[in-house]
Amino acid sequence: MIIWLASYPKSGNTWVRSFLSNYLSSEENFEFNQLNTILKFPNKKIMKELEIDSSKFINIASNWSTMQNYINLKSDINYVKTHNALTTVNGYEFTNSKNTIGYIYLVRDPRDVVLSYASHIGKSVEETFSYLTNERYMELLDDDIPHASALLGSWANNYNSWKNCDFSKGIIVRYEDLISDPEKNFLEIVKFLNKINSIEIDPIRIKKCCENTNFNKLKELENNQGFSEKGKNNFFRKGKAGDWKKNLNSKVRADIEEIFNTEMKELKYL
Repeated sequence: MIIWLASYPKSGNTWVRSFLSNYLSSEENFEFNQLNTILKFPNKKIMKELEIDSSKFINIASNWSTMQNYINLKSDINYVKTHNALTTVNGYEFTNSKNTIGYIYLVRDPRDVVLSYASHIGKSVEETFSYLTNERYMELLDDDIPHASALLGSWANNYNSWKNCDFSKGIIVRYEDLISDPEKNFLEIVKFLNKINSIEIDPIRIKKCCENTNFNKLKELENNQGFSEKGKNNFFRKGKAGDWKKNLNSKVRADIEEIFNTEMKELKYL
């Protein structure tokens, strides 16, 4: 069964993956290769093994279940990262109770997301804002393979789709809370996983893994070793909450607050 680490891009997913891959390992320190224990979905390697033609998104969507069945053949519990909305395309469900046991959804203030994502993909803030509001927005499989792999939807679509999941247990974690008190909020994540997967709750280990994977450590690792998931710029950019207050222009800020008003109030961003 799959435990999803789901989010809109640049919302803390890689940070949580880093923490969990370190926590679930026997390693004292953290290295990027530990991230390999948490699959990314859709997954190019799996599509190749199953001979799925990824040149058309409908081929990927029609094989969501097949790929997840394949993942679940290999292990009883699988941690899997995705940016996909919890959606249905032409009758094909992204996932269901047969393949999913739980999810952790990471959410971040969209005013900060637009700045971080713009840097990651090398686009203007204005163009990136258009992606955040596009209900059919898709993520590319790879820079050199211009094929859509994941249906993100808008920032609000993505959040609401997972929040409204009615077939699996889940927890919603705000990026800002992870920043303000990492140990407390990573403890909540581990407690959730303990309920659905019986993993050990070890406060000392949690503290150590928080130290191993804090933003400065991850940024230093990227600077020293590189990071395969970087975009147009370094992946680990600032790691702050509220960067929008100084660096987001008033027009985009106002538009985000108007379009995502309901969700931002619900999440206490407004």
